[in-house]
Amino acid sequence: MMFSKSQSALLTLSVLAVSDQAFGRIRWLERDDKAVFLHPRRFGQEHPAVIDQLSAACPGQVCGVLSGQAITPLLAAQGECTQQDMADSIIDAAQQFDNVTKASMIALAVEYRQVEKNTPPDFTTNPPTNRNSVFCQTAPKNSQLNGLVQAQDPANDPNVFFDPATQASVQKGAQPNTFPFGTSGSSSSNSSALASVSVSASTSVSSSVVSVTATGDALVVASTTATDDCEATVTVTAAIAAATTSDSSVVTVSVGDTATTIASSAVASSTASSSSIGNFGTCSVPQIEFATGFDGRKETSFQPVDQTSYNHGSAQNIDVITQFICDSLVNTCGADQTAKNTCATAKAAADTVTAETGGQADAFNAVFGIQTDFAAVAVVDDTGKTISPGTGSSSTVAVSASAATLAGTTTASAVATTATASTSSGIGDFGKCSVPQIEFGTGFDGRKETSFEPVDQTSYNHGSAQNIDIITQFICNTLVNSCGADQTAQNTCATATAAADAVAAETGGQADAFNAVFGIKTDFAAVASVDDQGNVIAGTGSSASPSEAASPSAAAVTTSVAATTTSAVAAASTTAAAAASTGNLQTFTGALGGVTAPVVTALGNGQFQVEGNSAFNNVNDALSRSCDVQNNQCADNANATGNQGDITVAACGTQLQQCDAAH
Repeated sequence: MMFSKSQSALLTLSVLAVSDQAFGRIRWLERDDKAVFLHPRRFGQEHPAVIDQLSAACPGQVCGVLSGQAITPLLAAQGECTQQDMADSIIDAAQQFDNVTKASMIALAVEYRQVEKNTPPDFTTNPPTNRNSVFCQTAPKNSQLNGLVQAQDPANDPNVFFDPATQASVQKGAQPNTFPFGTSGSSSSNSSALASVSVSASTSVSSSVVSVTATGDALVVASTTATDDCEATVTVTAAIAAATTSDSSVVTVSVGDTATTIASSAVASSTASSSSIGNFGTCSVPQIEFATGFDGRKETSFQPVDQTSYNHGSAQNIDVITQFICDSLVNTCGADQTAKNTCATAKAAADTVTAETGGQADAFNAVFGIQTDFAAVAVVDDTGKTISPGTGSSSTVAVSASAATLAGTTTASAVATTATASTSSGIGDFGKCSVPQIEFGTGFDGRKETSFEPVDQTSYNHGSAQNIDIITQFICNTLVNSCGADQTAQNTCATATAAADAVAAETGGQADAFNAVFGIKTDFAAVASVDDQGNVIAGTGSSASPSEAASPSAAAVTTSVAATTTSAVAAASTTAAAAASTGNLQTFTGALGGVTAPVVTALGNGQFQVEGNSAFNNVNDALSRSCDVQNNQCADNANATGNQGDITVAACGTQLQQCDAAH
C-alpha cells in the first residue's frame, strides 16, 4: 500500500496526539528548595556619585569627557595607579577655568582619588575571599593628591589584596603595593598642609600646655592652662611681628593692643648651609617636634613638622618618624646623596639620646642645623600623667618651625574674640558647635585672591569662597542640620547674613559685619582685597591696629586671630578637636525592611566615621559608604525572605539611588 505525502503528515500528527506530553523548564539555582536570587554586591561599584558631579563641574565638553574617562580606572583589571593618574588629569584640566570652577574640580579630583576601586572576590576559596585593591607606588603629579589612597571595603579580608598585574591574590606585606606609597603599614596623618610649631611651657600656674601652628607670619597658639581655681582653654592666632631684632630666639606675637614676646631656646631655622647638609629636592629640611596632643594623644609623641613634605602621623618611637623621613627623601623628595647621608646621621644621633624624650628630636634637628629645646618638654604617658619633668626651667619654651614657614609676609591681621558665656544667651545656643565666625584673607585653599572661610573647620567644615553668601548660608544650614542650635541662634545667623550683605561685596568688612552680630570684633576691613593674579583691587591692608578684643574669662574661651598669609590658618585647639561633633550627618531616612543607613559622624580631624566601618577624608565618600552598607544589608534581607513583596533586590537598588541623591 502506497502513502501519499498528505497521508504521511496525517500519520505523524496522529502519533503525537496519543503520546505523553513533554515539558521543558529553565533550571534555577536552588538552596533549601528555594530559588536563589543573585544580586550585585561591592564588586561592580565602579560608578560613584562623584563621577556624575564631575560631569557638570565645568562648561563645555571637558568635564563630560573626564567623567566618562573616570569610570574605567575604577575597574578591577586596571593598573594600580590609573585612579591616581585620572585624578591628576582632572586637576590638570581644571587649570584652564576660573578659580571657582578650578577649586570645584580639584575638590572632585581629591574625592575621586579616595573612592573605592572595584576588586573581584577570590573564587578559588570557599567561601570566596573579598579582596582589597593594591596601592599605587608612585607619587602623584599634583600636590593636592599627596598621601591620598582609595577606600577599601571593610568587609574585605584586611590581609588579602587583588593585584591586577598578576590577576591573583597577594598577601599583605608580600609586595610593596599592599601598603600606601611611602609607608610600611604605619598610620598616616590626614593633617592639613600647615607646618606646625609645638610649645610646652611652665609658668606661674600649676600647668600649661601650649601648641602652636605657624603659617607665613602667623602663629596659632592653643593653650590649656590649669590653676588651683579653674581651667581655661584659649586658642590664639596671631601675627608674628617683623624681625626687627637680631635675637633669633625671640618671637613677638601681637594680640589686640598687646605685644607678647615668646622667648625660645631658638626659633627653629637651619643655620647649616645647603652644601653641608645636602639638597632636599622638593621637600623642606627635615625637622621633628615633640609634644602632647598630636593626633589627639594624651601622651607625648613625635611627628614631622612639615606635613606637606613628610605626611606621617605621630609616634612614641622616634625611629618610626626618622625612618619615614629618610625614606621620603629617596622615594618622593628627589633629595641628593648628601641629604640622604645627613638624614642617616641624624637618625643615628636621635638614637643616642634617652628614648621617648624630647632630646631625641633635638638631636635629630641639630644635625640639620636646627636648634630646638624639646628636652624641656615633660614626658607624659597615655593617661596624661607626667613621668619625666623635662630639663627646662619655668621660663623655657621650646619652639620648632622651619625657616621657610616664618619667611612669609603678613599684610594685615585681625583679632577676634568669641562671645563670652555672659553674652551667649543673647545670641542663642549653638548646640555642639562653636559660635560662628568668618575670616578673610589670601592663601585659603591655595588661592592667590582674597576669600572667606569659616574659622572653626570642626564645626563648619567648608572650603573658601569669594562670595561670602556661600559661607554664611552653609553656616546657617549647619546650625539646623548638624549643630542642634536653638531658634535664637538660627535667627542670629540670619541677621548676621543680612548684615554681611549690607557691606561692599568681597571685602573683609563683610566678615566683620557677620562676626559683630555674634559679639565678635574683627578688623578684616584692614585686609586689602586681592584678585586671582595677586593684584590689590581694594583697600590698603595697612589700617591701624585691630579692634580691641574682649579679655578671656576663666571659663573656656576661644580666641582666634586671622591673618593674610600664604596659607590658610585654622584656629582649633586640641581640646576642641577632641570634642568634635557626634551628630548624624546621614540625612536619608529610608529603611526598607527596617534597615537604616549607618550613622555618619564627624571625627573632628577632617575625617568622617561610618558606624561600624571606615573613616573617610571626605564627607561625601562617608555618606556614599553608608548608603552602600544599607543597600547590602537590604539585599541580604531580600534574598533571605525570597525576594518577595516590598523587600526585593530591585527595591533595595532604588533605595540606594534615593540615598545617594539625598546628599
